[in-house]
Amino acid sequence: MAPEPHIVILGAGPAGMAAGYVLARDGGSAVVLEKSDQVGGISRTIRYRGYYFDLGGHRFFTKYDEVQALWEEVLGDDLLVRPRLSRIYYRKRFYDYPLKAGNALRNLGLVESGRCMLSYARARLRPRGGERTFEEWVSNRFGDRLFDIFFRTYTEKVWGIPTRELGADWASQRIKDMELSTAVRKALTGPVRRALGREPDQAVHSLIERFHYPRTGPGLMYDTMRQKAEAMGADVRLRHEVVRVLRNDRRVTGVLVRTPDGGETVIEGDHFLSSIPLTH
Repeated sequence: MAPEPHIVILGAGPAGMAAGYVLARDGGSAVVLEKSDQVGGISRTIRYRGYYFDLGGHRFFTKYDEVQALWEEVLGDDLLVRPRLSRIYYRKRFYDYPLKAGNALRNLGLVESGRCMLSYARARLRPRGGERTFEEWVSNRFGDRLFDIFFRTYTEKVWGIPTRELGADWASQRIKDMELSTAVRKALTGPVRRALGREPDQAVHSLIERFHYPRTGPGLMYDTMRQKAEAMGADVRLRHEVVRVLRNDRRVTGVLVRTPDGGETVIEGDHFLSSIPLTH
């Protein structure tokens, strides 16, 4: 029989750690290289003075049965179901998140809301073409003013990326009430329709209202994956930073890695899976 291929995984975030776990579970040979001292990437959970802190909100939801089965396999009863309630505290008011236009306009007040509505009217008469970016997509549906005072500031603060560099598909996943006119109409007519015994129009659900969440935060998923993968033979190396990809013509043959002592070593493999940020 041919020997099992040796697989090198770059990065121990959600994708890299899941790959290492599944390979080890299925009898494969894998080494996982992670430059930090903890697995989980931006989904890790930090423990400080007995408290757990998430690096951002990371909820577990999938439409794929295989992925759901993997999560349940790893955590079992520690994978809890929780209702969603997310709000942003902005200018001394709470705004629903995912963002809802009706809620945002009520919080902004009558004068500012009027300005936003005029800006929205201009956007409908002269929409931006293409809709390739987050900025174009949101501005066409909410107007430039509402985009500038809320969507741009919040999005760029959280993600650290200019909205003109984020894709339009990102916006469509994260913002409810996709048209401002629909949101305003629903906000104004909802109470009347309920008084008449009629159900309000169905909301646009771009994100789920209930989700799975590990008992002590998202990091529990990847810490547990690491423990189980190592018990099954995986080699997870923390504080090992990949600094160069080595290749022979068009075939990757190995990676140059900076080790915890500051030295460098070459790790070779048959196959390589990179889950590190493309910018790196």
